[in-house]
Amino acid sequence: MGKDRGRGRGRRNFHSGPYNKSNWRGQKRDRPQNNGGGQRNRTTPQQKSTLRENQVGITEFTNPDAPGFTGILKSRFSDFHVNEIDSSGKVLELNDLSVPKVAIVAVAEKELDNWRQELEAVIGPDVWQDIANLAEAKNDPKIEQKVEIDVTTLDKEQRTQVHQLIKQLYKGKLLSTTIGQQQVKPKATEDPSLEEKDLAEAETAAQEDPQVPAEDKKTIRIIKPKPGRGDNRWSFPADYVTFLVHKTNLVTSDVASTLAARLNLRPSQVNYSGIKDKRAKTTQNFCIKRRTPESILNASRCLRNVQIGNFAFQSNTLKLGDLQGNRFRIALRHIAKDKRGEIELALESLRERGFINYYGLQRFGNSASVPTHEVGVALLKSDYKLACELILKPRDSDVDFMRPIREEWWTNRDSAAAAAKIYGDKFIEKKLLDGLARFGESDYSSALRQIPRNMLMLYPHAYQSLIFNRIASRRIKEFGLKLIPGDLVYVEQEQAEQEQEPQPEESEEPKEADNIEDHPEEEAIEEESVFKRKVRPLTAEDIASGNFKLSDVVLPLPGHDITYPSNECGVWYDEMLAEVGLSSDQLKHKEKTYALAGAYRKMIISSSDLKWNFRLYNTPEDTLIASDWELLKNIPVTPEPAEAEAKFLALLLEFSLPTAAYATMFLRELLKQDTSSASQTQLEKEAMSREESGKEEEAMEAAEEEEAKEQAN
Repeated sequence: MGKDRGRGRGRRNFHSGPYNKSNWRGQKRDRPQNNGGGQRNRTTPQQKSTLRENQVGITEFTNPDAPGFTGILKSRFSDFHVNEIDSSGKVLELNDLSVPKVAIVAVAEKELDNWRQELEAVIGPDVWQDIANLAEAKNDPKIEQKVEIDVTTLDKEQRTQVHQLIKQLYKGKLLSTTIGQQQVKPKATEDPSLEEKDLAEAETAAQEDPQVPAEDKKTIRIIKPKPGRGDNRWSFPADYVTFLVHKTNLVTSDVASTLAARLNLRPSQVNYSGIKDKRAKTTQNFCIKRRTPESILNASRCLRNVQIGNFAFQSNTLKLGDLQGNRFRIALRHIAKDKRGEIELALESLRERGFINYYGLQRFGNSASVPTHEVGVALLKSDYKLACELILKPRDSDVDFMRPIREEWWTNRDSAAAAAKIYGDKFIEKKLLDGLARFGESDYSSALRQIPRNMLMLYPHAYQSLIFNRIASRRIKEFGLKLIPGDLVYVEQEQAEQEQEPQPEESEEPKEADNIEDHPEEEAIEEESVFKRKVRPLTAEDIASGNFKLSDVVLPLPGHDITYPSNECGVWYDEMLAEVGLSSDQLKHKEKTYALAGAYRKMIISSSDLKWNFRLYNTPEDTLIASDWELLKNIPVTPEPAEAEAKFLALLLEFSLPTAAYATMFLRELLKQDTSSASQTQLEKEAMSREESGKEEEAMEAAEEEEAKEQAN
């Protein structure tokens, strides 16, 4: 009975919507039939080949001699917290759930009486009585419920006084709007919310009065708002509403898309300054133009694990990159209790030397068989057929529903049939297949243009990132942590805080099934001479002066408009590009879409505000760090057990990083471990296995002691 009920649910939910990792019922696999023995057929899960750090150039450490240790990263969502640091340097925390509302600025009763007397020639007692009757009348859709006042003789200030009187005396029961002959469109009226029907009627009324020129006729119309509607005129301090979004295990862009859909906006109209991790608890700033805080709050109610607050108003929109960085609070679990001394030394070394500013594994996707940078190389070489085939190629790292779709396309090359099996349009594969079906199976260039540019450019940017990682590793390996002539630094040090490289500060699980990171990157193409002059090479005299340190050095991301180091490192760029048949000049590309101007990125990053402490706990489910929401609601974390009773030890870290730096690379330097998901999963399994073995040994010892006691008795 239970089996049938489960299968019934499976059928009901199948094809109910696009695949979504946070809602696994979206596309459910058929359950296997039971075999004759009553046991289900269990298939061995396919082994996934995920990228390792050395495959993307991540090989060196700033201090390879510092002791590493085992620590499990992101064992739970609550082990990884990210708070955005805004452009003023403030760490953003969700701590205010109040919802601002338009407040009518009250006018003193005496002042209101004065206004009434001044306006008496236009609005006499009979008109005021009509207005009062309208306010008390019940809504009747069959008749026109309005009062119109000819205010042609009043100036703008006096008309404003009439509106203020209506607002303050009737408090939302009535709406008033000034209508003029030429004001037949909502945007030209004092009330843009007035309906077109009312405007047309006002125009007719103006035309019926021959005593007043049409262009001078003005009327104030007072109406009862329709049920459920109020005064929709924008009366907040500024056009743009900013608010904090606190999310758990969600993609930033998915939150933005859902809010946009609920508010009848395009996704591009919901702005944020940076993309945050998916598998984490994060707080960041959002910005929307001319949507009330109340409507934004209502739109967010359909999002699970999302809380919003800290509403504010500003005159300009929020742009990608409008932040200084991020504040991280991280718990590393399963720390060896006897390693505290070594861990302290490693932390001190990290604080002193910093870490290599590698691009993390998130930058390169999750497939070792089809890494994103290989697609990037194909695009840069204009091999669009190969680029399409790599994007659609079957791989062992696929989500379950995508694997048979890829395999079918790879065999039959029927793009329309394959596209029809992907629900929703948020996957890169879906967009590409739709393009092939529309333009023809061999028009690869046109099909690729169906993918939004910011998503498409993730592939060439991944190749740039690979080159940066390899150059950084070779630079550290061959020359160590010393400055050498020809190293590049910014001409003005303040430019170091404004790098022309809007890369993600910490990536997240993307929307597309490829699991390539979804981090839009702004264009940084400027006049050649200007961009090349942003940096200069160090001389021997500069190094001897002691005015520069290794953290001042920048390395280029390859491009056609970039200055390369005037030392051996500059030659390495040419060699690495030549390995795949490219050169810097070719990165200009005949199609502007794929052109790479280049950028600069710091080679070494340090975190001077690093803090840490050790924390005891008993179960993997214990909450070790309080989120913004938990702090706001006074929800306590799991109490720390006494040392004699504690089973596990965790290391709690708190530090800030500038935008574009990866926290995983910070942790790699500390742990001296591969940060790939496969490695972390294996480490956690081993740690849990050791714990289970320890429990078995304790149980055996206890049993032996009990047996000895019985024999003694």
